[in-house]
Amino acid sequence: MNTSKTIARIAILGALTAAPAGADNVIPDAPSWSTPARTDVAGHEAGQGDLTVDGSDQSYTQVQIDDKFSAPDWFPDQHLPMPETVQFGKGPKVWACASCHLTSGTGHPESASLAGLDSAYMQAQMRAFSDGTRVDYSGHMNRMAALMTPEEIQTASDWFASLTPRTFIEVIETETVPASYIDSTRMRLLTEAEPREEPIAGRIIEIPVDPVQVKLRHPVSNFISYVPTGSIARGEALVSGDNDRTYACAGCHGDDLTGTEIAPVIIGNFGIYTVRQLHGFKSETRSSEEASLMSDIVVDLTDQDIIDIAAYLSAQQIN
Repeated sequence: MNTSKTIARIAILGALTAAPAGADNVIPDAPSWSTPARTDVAGHEAGQGDLTVDGSDQSYTQVQIDDKFSAPDWFPDQHLPMPETVQFGKGPKVWACASCHLTSGTGHPESASLAGLDSAYMQAQMRAFSDGTRVDYSGHMNRMAALMTPEEIQTASDWFASLTPRTFIEVIETETVPASYIDSTRMRLLTEAEPREEPIAGRIIEIPVDPVQVKLRHPVSNFISYVPTGSIARGEALVSGDNDRTYACAGCHGDDLTGTEIAPVIIGNFGIYTVRQLHGFKSETRSSEEASLMSDIVVDLTDQDIIDIAAYLSAQQIN
């Protein structure tokens, strides 16, 4: 790494650590729909008073559900006891991991799915967030990773690794999509006042099937991922290496793309997450030693290629 890049990353890290909660960082060339910014628009209202979800004997108010330092645990018998940092965070700036990634580890489009990822891989990513060699578009992960101890990072990573990954995304190819907006939590929701269709216009649009479940931070919220027509087949050709622009993903990520000792699972995640990660590799906002292996893989990919790869990977079922 050259001196100018080192100085630049030190500056980025310092700014991220001190940044306000709503800070956004640029992932060069990543489309704005893949790095949603907070708005002033309130999301879907889940209700007032004590709230519940089907099958759970727990209840919370919306204020409790939205508390970043106390993740709601609707089904505590479905996972191992949460480590302190996962459930409650570490004040004043480290949020509870499960408040964004959920107690299932499936997360939401604006965050990431962590369930079943290799613990050593997650620990390496946290070190990259901490030292600035991986830039989180929201700034949150850089800020929090820099304030966590190696022991806290390992304990949280081990816990997420213990969770069972699952399929929760339905991918639909289309020319048009329902009109939508980004709310104050970076979640994309359908426009309810005047339902209408609009061109997909080369985007990936991910919408929760049940916005109330999302608002309640239900551990398993299903999503529809609208992708451009033809993108899945084009993505398959790129992922398989049947093209002149990149290599077969299976070479590192395994024949079923569920990960190996040197690379993580890449199927079944949110499409917009994959898009911003591939742009991160391409722009070197992901530049750790491990990430550098991806540089040659993505250098010749077009913006359309990246969308197609993301669409194909999201459409693959996790067994």
